[in-house]
Amino acid sequence: MLDPAIQEFLFERINKRIEFKLKETLKKNGVLKDEDKFRIETEAKEEYGLNKWLLFCAKNAHSISMTTHPCKFSHPDAKTSSIYFERKVDNQGFVHSGYSNEADVIFSTAAYMPIYSFLKLVLADGFDILDHLVNDSDVVRQQFSVVDDYDLLRLKLLKVISDDSDAITSEKVKQVYFPVEGGYHLLSIVSSSVIMFDFKKRIKKINSYEENKLAIEAKKSNAFFEGGYRSLFELTIQGHVKSNPQCISQLNKDNFGESYLLKSTPPSIKKRNTHFPSNDFFIESFKKYDYSDQFKALHKLFLADHNNINIRNARDRYLQDIIDLLIEKMWAVRVVSQAQFHQASSSLSNHQKIWLHSDFAKQREESEQWLDKLVAEISRWLSRSYEKALAKKAIKLGAEELQLFAKVVEQNRESLR
Repeated sequence: MLDPAIQEFLFERINKRIEFKLKETLKKNGVLKDEDKFRIETEAKEEYGLNKWLLFCAKNAHSISMTTHPCKFSHPDAKTSSIYFERKVDNQGFVHSGYSNEADVIFSTAAYMPIYSFLKLVLADGFDILDHLVNDSDVVRQQFSVVDDYDLLRLKLLKVISDDSDAITSEKVKQVYFPVEGGYHLLSIVSSSVIMFDFKKRIKKINSYEENKLAIEAKKSNAFFEGGYRSLFELTIQGHVKSNPQCISQLNKDNFGESYLLKSTPPSIKKRNTHFPSNDFFIESFKKYDYSDQFKALHKLFLADHNNINIRNARDRYLQDIIDLLIEKMWAVRVVSQAQFHQASSSLSNHQKIWLHSDFAKQREESEQWLDKLVAEISRWLSRSYEKALAKKAIKLGAEELQLFAKVVEQNRESLR
């Protein structure tokens, strides 16, 4: 008994043929006679009877090539010998040449596509016709018993897998010179369509709303989702003769002539907002733009004609703002000290190193000598920075202002530790 899959395939081909011929006759004659209908049905059943169909497949199987690396992705008119990479399956979850034994198919013309569809029919035992032909099983031998010479039929049908012709390439395929044993070899570059389209399938699964509905909803509501959520952006879509994708390969047709590329750009270097100094904290890490507004406001108070409690409080407040900014920067530098400090290239003074590097936290607490040096340095820095921020507008600071600077720094002594 003929396998149900084969019966259904032939039945569909017969019905499509009858439907096409009936429309063609009706369009030509304007009327459809019973004898025309009977003739069309008889011819279709004869054309797609198993014996005649198998002979058609055997005759044209050489026009179909199973391949892992179709040449037509370089150029649709390229014609080369079929490349079929047989590999040991090593499926570890990654997209690579050894993850699967699947293959693609190319056709000399789309008219022969049904032949491959027929050979890939899965029979009742779970194996397709092509598998049975390769293994020379009794199952397909019995199914094709209508043919006089089964062995010859099998040999011709297996032409879809192996081609005895010499290896040839095409000028339309991209080629490169590759160094081999002191010389060069001209290599034809072809793509693995199996990998290309499995890659696309995985990307679509990752970006699929239906597949990730729960994760997406959890992300929107800022809720925890055990499986996590991911999405791939900025994909590039490659088109491969989208108007006629079957002229490239079967997989290209199944994927509507589109494949995906991930974004591939040079790494971007983020500009650091915080730098661990190699020479001097006050020059490299604490910049003029961090504190210039406070010094300008302080300068206006220095120019005031009167000196009352409000003026003095405002003056102290601006100086404290500057010290607060300095302490804030100090903590930021300490955070990056482990990652950015390099002993070999550092010329940082010893007291600044103790002040800023996290490795010296214990010494900072136990010693006062480094802190005495730092307090004096910050007092001098305040004077220099005022002059730098105001430039020619700066007034000459007297003993009173310098004492004020030293007093404010001393009040923050423990905060600097």
